[in-house]
Order: sequence, then C-alpha cells, then structure tokens
Amino acid sequence: MTDKLPAGQQSWRSTLLGWALTATFAVLFWNIVTMPRTPLDQRDFLHVMHYSVGLVVFVLAVIRIRWWFSEPTPEPPQGLPAASFGFSRAILLALLLVYAVEGFIGFAYAWGTGHPVSLFGIAVPALLPQSEPTRMAMGYFHSALGFYYLMLFSIWIAFGVYQHLRYRVGLMRLLPGARV
Repeated sequence: MTDKLPAGQQSWRSTLLGWALTATFAVLFWNIVTMPRTPLDQRDFLHVMHYSVGLVVFVLAVIRIRWWFSEPTPEPPQGLPAASFGFSRAILLALLLVYAVEGFIGFAYAWGTGHPVSLFGIAVPALLPQSEPTRMAMGYFHSALGFYYLMLFSIWIAFGVYQHLRYRVGLMRLLPGARV
C-alpha cells in the first residue's frame, strides 16, 4: 500500500491498474476516432469492440476509484507543493469518475437504441428496454461526456507540464506508476 512507499510513489497494483486503464482507453479512443470514418454498413465489428472495450474501461475505472478511496493518500513528490499535487489528483479523480459515468450512460444509450451489447462475444443482458427517449437523452450525455473527458485529460496534461516547468518535478510522473 502507499503508506509504506516513498513520497510520490504508488502501490504496484495501482501502477498495474493504471497502465491497464491507459492501454485499454487508448484502444477505445482509437475505436471512437475510427467509427465515424467507417461506412455505416461496416461498423458492426467496431460497435462490438466499442461495447466490449468500453465495459473493460468502465470496470477498471470503478476498481481504480475504489482503490483511490481505500488506500492512503500518497505524499507529493519532493518539491511539489501539496496544493498543486492535490489539484492534479483532483483532475485525475474527476477523469476516473467520468470514465465510470460514461460507461453507465453508454450502456443505457446502447440498450435504449436496441443494440445488442456483448463483452467480446458474450451477451450482456439489457437492463433497460429499447426506448427513443432513453436513446436520445443518453446519446447526448454520452457524446457530451466524451468531450468532457478529453477536456479533463488536456487540462491534466497542461497542468502536469506547468508543474514540470514551475517545480521541476518531471513529466514522467504523469505516467502510471512513475510518480503519482
């Protein structure tokens, strides 16, 4: 756990989960960018991939949020003020929360549309009936949150660059497991 680690370090399981979430989201992001550029009649595989990888991102984000609150708060790296460290962590927590909410809303949107949802070919039972109002409302929020997490990620990167320039704490600390 983080209470036995030096300042700015995190546990090996948080590091591993961070890399898994980063890699899985990178695949999902590729899927998100590719889907609109693919003809409508050729998107079936991309939809299955989107639901499957989206579900994995959702589960990993929920696990990471749980660990976030169950592990002791890490100490800031040397030279980084606690308030600056806390702000960076708040942005990261908001990003994780958006991933979790985005997953829930995404599945509500898919079920409202009547799309069959599966996890790499294993059917996930619909928890909501097909519904045009659900499709419209959840589709809007799913898209809006997509732009929101891009904004949060951009702010987190920009703030990390600022911290590097101002406090000389390094850019590598933005990678999972480097320095929190």
